[in-house]
Amino acid sequence: MSGIRTFSRLPYVSEIGGVEFDLAVLGIPFDGLVTFRPGARFGPDAIRHASALCRNYSQQLHVGVFERLRAIDVGDVDLDPFSYEDTFRSIEKRISELQHDGAAVVSLGGDHSVLLPILRATCAKHPNLTLVQFDAHTDTSDESASGQRYHHGTTIRRIIEEKLIRGGRIFQIGIRGFVESATYLDYARQAGIQVLDMQAFHDPRRQEAFVRMLRDAAGERPCYLSFDIDGIDPAFAPGTGTPVVGGLTSFEALDMMRSLAGLHFVGGDVVEVAPAYDNSEITALLGAAIALEIGGLIALGR
Repeated sequence: MSGIRTFSRLPYVSEIGGVEFDLAVLGIPFDGLVTFRPGARFGPDAIRHASALCRNYSQQLHVGVFERLRAIDVGDVDLDPFSYEDTFRSIEKRISELQHDGAAVVSLGGDHSVLLPILRATCAKHPNLTLVQFDAHTDTSDESASGQRYHHGTTIRRIIEEKLIRGGRIFQIGIRGFVESATYLDYARQAGIQVLDMQAFHDPRRQEAFVRMLRDAAGERPCYLSFDIDGIDPAFAPGTGTPVVGGLTSFEALDMMRSLAGLHFVGGDVVEVAPAYDNSEITALLGAAIALEIGGLIALGR
């Protein structure tokens, strides 16, 4: 494959003026707010490279994504790796530009801190949003040991504090592992975040009840899907900065996403793919599949 590498070989369009499109793929190569292993800044390129194997038609969702949606790859957002404040402003501005005429955006991260500026823009365009989050972590920490209030583990708390999305409209899937103490869980409970942890995921009745609750809460209102690749067990996705054992398999994750078909998804992201820790590109391949699956959900939601 020659030329500029784009997601799923989509047309590359850097200047969107006068271009009609329904879906834009945006790279966000930023990992300045990780707490463990860096490297997710190289995620967008790895996902795009792996997406050469992606095709248009989903045999499971029964939809031709790029037949239903006029899709383009707009390259990477311009950012400042030395200033998260400037980077956040650049992300919010670019997402707003791409969403201006009603298009959806699928972002390729980058660490999970980028969700905050993405949702600042998306919630301004689509109020009363429901967030579906695949993740090993709740991302509800308050601050780091050094007092940093903005990093990839504080994103959900900041989203709630900024009143972008109420806790009761945040649905988390795949939560597991050890935390510092039992009190770490208090904020998520008090905020009303709906959590399907791995124990509940493997209980068919609890999983079914969770999906039913999500569908009832979302109704026909807009939804956003954020997929932290560490929601997947590292046996299936080793290429990430904060791996946690005991997670979802690749099939379980994709199957769970497909159970959400019909909801009105207006955007999504795949974050925390760190190719330096990957093996045979299996994490990047899964990241590309997830991004395309989000595209399928967006297409069906329209």
